[in-house]
Amino acid sequence: MPESGYQAWEPVSFAGARLDAHRHVCAFVQSRSEAYRMLDPFILEGIARGEKVSCIVDPAERVGWVSHYRQQGLQLPQLLESGQFELSTWSETHLQGGRFDPDAMLRLSAEQMERSPFQRIRMVSDMGWAVHYQGSRDLVAYEARANMLVAKHQHVVICVYDAAKFGGDVILNILRTHPLVLLGGILHANPYFVPPEQFLAELEGDVLEWHRA
Repeated sequence: MPESGYQAWEPVSFAGARLDAHRHVCAFVQSRSEAYRMLDPFILEGIARGEKVSCIVDPAERVGWVSHYRQQGLQLPQLLESGQFELSTWSETHLQGGRFDPDAMLRLSAEQMERSPFQRIRMVSDMGWAVHYQGSRDLVAYEARANMLVAKHQHVVICVYDAAKFGGDVILNILRTHPLVLLGGILHANPYFVPPEQFLAELEGDVLEWHRA
């Protein structure tokens, strides 16, 4: 049940900080155990408040997520049936149809946000699928565009990246598309963040120059 006196516009807690004006976070982690340590308070707070928690995970790790949150005391059968807790896999979301279609994924996210009966959704996305898209502008353009979607709602999106699996140039561009970043377990306002309209314009200019070369 929601906490007494809870209002949908109240800030959300994550990694010991409050998310208010910005609610699109890039969380760099080194292991699944570190990810759980950062995400558990965020997820459990959402359930306690009566919010929806939606997690996108590696298909190979779905059973592990279920086991972990059972151990945290969540009544998963009831939560899954009610829709308050949702576990989706990459093949059902980012890689639906066997490939990454950023437009389709943004439409899917928009529909979930706009049609949800819950006042707020806490979305957690394991971005491990993106290892195979490291050289693709589609990935960083998608992350930039996600800011525009998140800004329209009170929902929160945490993108979880295993920093060891991505190249430095990709990490830099990922940083430029998130206003908040989790590094070493501490949440920071991101000095490298570029507003999405500016970032997309720069990216398009780079694409045009690349095609001329």
